[in-house]
Amino acid sequence: KYFNKTYLYKYDIQYWNYYNDINHITNNTLESFNNYLKKLFYKKPSLYELIYHLKREESLSYNNYKRK
Repeated sequence: KYFNKTYLYKYDIQYWNYYNDINHITNNTLESFNNYLKKLFYKKPSLYELIYHLKREESLSYNNYKRK
């Protein structure tokens, strides 16, 4: 009863199958980036420091993307 109420009626069954969209099965990339951020900020940064580093990371990612 719970399964039917929660999953069969709330969520469209076509989205259950990831066979054709294999990239969304795991979140390893996000976990890796989270680990990287933890090492980058060994203590809680100020807001400005956080913004600075995130912008820097964004520019590095963008530059890497453009090179490929």
